[in-house]
Amino acid sequence: MDIINVTVDNKPVVVRKGTTILEAARTARIEIPTMCYLKEINEIGACRLCIVEVEGQERLIPSCNNVVAEGMVIHTHSPRVREARRVNLRLLLSQHEI
Repeated sequence: MDIINVTVDNKPVVVRKGTTILEAARTARIEIPTMCYLKEINEIGACRLCIVEVEGQERLIPSCNNVVAEGMVIHTHSPRVREARRVNLRLLLSQHEI
């Protein structure tokens, strides 16, 4: 069994190789919003509400379909992430009558 060490919102987390960022955050009891994610049914990251910031990566990435890597440092609620989630939710809602 391969073990991966990551940091999620300043909390050290130890998970198995192949674990998604979303699952790693849940292991640390850190909530990341999701809308389209259904484990083993729909893991395409289409809604983009589960995006996170990973140090060293320029773009925000969906946490539901990206796996952790050794030493990864993840921020789930940074100002950049929160603003991007707001925009994504507005875009999703703009396609529906309220």
